[in-house]
Amino acid sequence: MRALPAAMLHDRTLGNKTECLVTNGTGSFASLAINGGLSRKFHGLLIHAAVPPMDRMLTWHGCIERLDGHSLDARCWLSGNDVTGDAGDAGERYLTHFCATPLPTWLYQVGGSLLQKELFMVQGQDTTVIRYTLLSAPTQSVTLNLANYVHFRPAGDHRQKLSAHDIQDWAVHAAQHCVQAMGTSLRLDCQTPGERSHQRCHWLAPCVDQQCHDLLYAIELEDQGYPQRDSSLKIHQADIDLYVGESCYMVGTLAEHCPDGSIEYQRTLTRREQRYHPNDFANDLAHSALQLVADRESVQSKTILAGFPWFGDWGRDTMIALPGMTLVTGQFDIARSILKTFAYYLNGGMLPNKFPDRRGDDLKYNSIDATLWFFWAIQQYIEYSGDWDFVQAELYDDLKDIIHAHQRGTRYGISMADDGLIQGGDSDTQLTWMDVQFDGYAVTPRYGKAVEINALWYNALCFAQQCSDRFEDHASQYQALMRTVKSSFQTLFWNDTLQCLYDCVTPEQTIDDVRCNQIIAVSLPYSPLDPAQQAAVLQVVHQQLYTPVGLRSLSTRHSDYRGQYYGALRERDLAYHQGTVWAWPMGAFIDAVMKVHNDPVLAAQLLTGLKHHFYHEAGIQGVSEVFDGDAPHKARGCFHQAWSVAECLRVVSQYGLEVPD
Repeated sequence: MRALPAAMLHDRTLGNKTECLVTNGTGSFASLAINGGLSRKFHGLLIHAAVPPMDRMLTWHGCIERLDGHSLDARCWLSGNDVTGDAGDAGERYLTHFCATPLPTWLYQVGGSLLQKELFMVQGQDTTVIRYTLLSAPTQSVTLNLANYVHFRPAGDHRQKLSAHDIQDWAVHAAQHCVQAMGTSLRLDCQTPGERSHQRCHWLAPCVDQQCHDLLYAIELEDQGYPQRDSSLKIHQADIDLYVGESCYMVGTLAEHCPDGSIEYQRTLTRREQRYHPNDFANDLAHSALQLVADRESVQSKTILAGFPWFGDWGRDTMIALPGMTLVTGQFDIARSILKTFAYYLNGGMLPNKFPDRRGDDLKYNSIDATLWFFWAIQQYIEYSGDWDFVQAELYDDLKDIIHAHQRGTRYGISMADDGLIQGGDSDTQLTWMDVQFDGYAVTPRYGKAVEINALWYNALCFAQQCSDRFEDHASQYQALMRTVKSSFQTLFWNDTLQCLYDCVTPEQTIDDVRCNQIIAVSLPYSPLDPAQQAAVLQVVHQQLYTPVGLRSLSTRHSDYRGQYYGALRERDLAYHQGTVWAWPMGAFIDAVMKVHNDPVLAAQLLTGLKHHFYHEAGIQGVSEVFDGDAPHKARGCFHQAWSVAECLRVVSQYGLEVPD
């Protein structure tokens, strides 16, 4: 159990920017700042996936707690003319302890009373539970007041001021313990299973004049460039006489009946105590990874969510994240389910880059690399499971079809050129993972022949040949093409001047940007580079792109380098792949270190920054999407990103790395 220092909890800026997350396996989640407050519009106690795992709606917004008259509120909640968040009783000063495991847990010291608060969700159900336990008090009991606030809106929206018109269709049904709005019924139930503790609850009819509170989202404007203000409506209050040694449960659910909080608490603890790895860091990473595995209703199968709090499931992200998310934890059934789902949606030799966020939206087939990462994910599945029978029965024909489709040509001009290499796109399309477009402007126009695409293509051909040999499919032979691709790759991409790889070759020019994409040509199971070239590429990447939390997307020596990623969308888009640090390529970097140097001590040392980040920054026990390119490399973007967590977990587990603190 790793507790954060009290000074961090009492620093309002740090407390607002450090977050916790719990999920339920369907795409729904609850998230708060570690000071207990709401510091972004995606924070709340129950954000449910209306069409799992997406179309997320906020319902149970928050709970203002008072202990013997002292507010435990972290001052995100405002009233009257208080627009600064500085007035009144700042409840975080009572915080003495926060830790994320086994559940997000807060300890409050108020006078002589010590109150513990724990947060969890019921798996597979849109239910969030807060457990309060009175650990000690100078008297036999204390009075705990819980004021519950709701706001029925899409998770990514905000409403600076709720009006009477906004809530005209909201209805409270006290006998059923619920409030209804927008076709959704939210039940709130306070449970006091202790022998002595008891509670009194009452519901309030929706009224904006008396019950509406304003909120100030402290980190939204700086990090995302979004408006800071929102509002929420008090709808329910519970007053509990809580005795020392006893617990009470505040339950919010969309289920027809409220579950028993005490029973669900024990089930959640049992599941959280399961160990996937003897290494504590790897084990914590495994539990972090499982929070991003979810059900996809449309295919009645599992998927991987790219990141909380806003991303859905993406083809590229899923294939890169799959080994760490499912194979390291031994969940081969989930891996098979995900691979079969994506194989089912193959079209024109391409995997969908993105599943719809909302019912009725179309699948998007606009990725040149997601399908090639599919080969790598299957290679990793074989490495961990040895299950060749599944690959032969379910996936092998698809792999052959993908290769043939790329040889013939498919969407966006994606095709095999005369030299055997893969080309695709034009100056107006963004098909690689560096895919930002702003107002029609391609920030990183990597069309033509991109370095990682062709490294993945060579690896795919080699694995297809391995399958052909294994399955004695003599009709499918790729040796000649493999030799051609390897020779063409070395001829076209080797930059003898810089002793590394060109990033992209367009019909107009050869682009010598030093980017992290080239490390993939070293890390893959089948590399098109000889050992000396691999070592040279690794050295350049280490010197110019490595940071303690990931690899820069562009060298600091480049004139287009941008060292900070924050502010309005335009500013962030212009920096996203122009120097911003990404955590997920660290997995490929560690693979390259082990391939070239075979030095697990060095590899472990290179991960110390990510380990510190995992336990102490941004989303506690998560790995962020991106970081500033400039030191001190502040965490940015999604605070819990799938491929970031997964790749860190994969290499720590695969190489048995003991990462020092």
